Amino acid sequence: MFKKAMLLPLMLGLSACSQTVSTQFRSENYNSRIRFLVMHYTTGDWQDSLQALTKGEVSSHYLIPEQGDASYPKSHLAVYRLVDEQHRAWHAGVSHWQGRSNINDQSIGIELINRAACAHQPQVLTEIAPSAAFFDNQTFCQYPNFDLQQIQLLIELSKDILARNPDIDPTAVVGHSDIQLGNKQDPGPHFPWYTLYQHGIGAWYEHATASDHWQALLTEGLPTVAQVQCNLQKYGYGIEITGEFDKQTFNTVKAFQLHFLPWQATGEITIKTVAVLFALMDKYRAGIRQQHCQNPTLVSDRG
Repeated sequence: MFKKAMLLPLMLGLSACSQTVSTQFRSENYNSRIRFLVMHYTTGDWQDSLQALTKGEVSSHYLIPEQGDASYPKSHLAVYRLVDEQHRAWHAGVSHWQGRSNINDQSIGIELINRAACAHQPQVLTEIAPSAAFFDNQTFCQYPNFDLQQIQLLIELSKDILARNPDIDPTAVVGHSDIQLGNKQDPGPHFPWYTLYQHGIGAWYEHATASDHWQALLTEGLPTVAQVQCNLQKYGYGIEITGEFDKQTFNTVKAFQLHFLPWQATGEITIKTVAVLFALMDKYRAGIRQQHCQNPTLVSDRG
């Protein structure tokens, strides 16, 4: 009886305290927990994808179906929220972008129904390749086109997300292949990054700037592998500066090409690839290329 008598005033006191919390003073020292918007495809139809994302070991904040899917039960497409945005969805895996890891903790993930498929050679004999084709031949993929109505829904959803999360800058709208190098190909070369850019979603380069760099590189030749690695790293990719055209460099170059040069996603460092990379650096990382990547420090040179 004594314990109950003592407990009642304490509970009343806590209740009163919770009702008198003031929001009169607000700190300006904060930012959003959401820093990235990540695009995916599912590789399965509606039913398989829904099962995997709601009952399996992975999840995503949003799922967008496509037309012509016999397993989709409705006559019109809609956006489906599977995880509330304030919660962490498990869509990014072991990931890296712009110096940050654990992208699940800091991102919103969108899955699009698309039955792309990739086969992988299970064994890699060496980390150093005689050519990009050596690594490229170890993966064989098919990429169906995305449904236009599906993309329209994606554009509307993405614009809404960006309006509510202003800390997601254009270079932080990425594909799964950008943040999980070598393991993921989605959203693939048919994903309309440039169309999204035209609607204010994500990053793209200025063609005139890329053309200027292309013409200069035709005369000057390609920069060193280390300089290319440095620029890719400063743009956002999780690549180490080794000075060698190794497997991680192939994976990063291919991911970059899937995003910005999907018509030549071979993983080879080409003049066109470097011209586009330099144009993006000029637009979004002004000064960094000259300041940090003229004589980059190799991993082997670090103390």
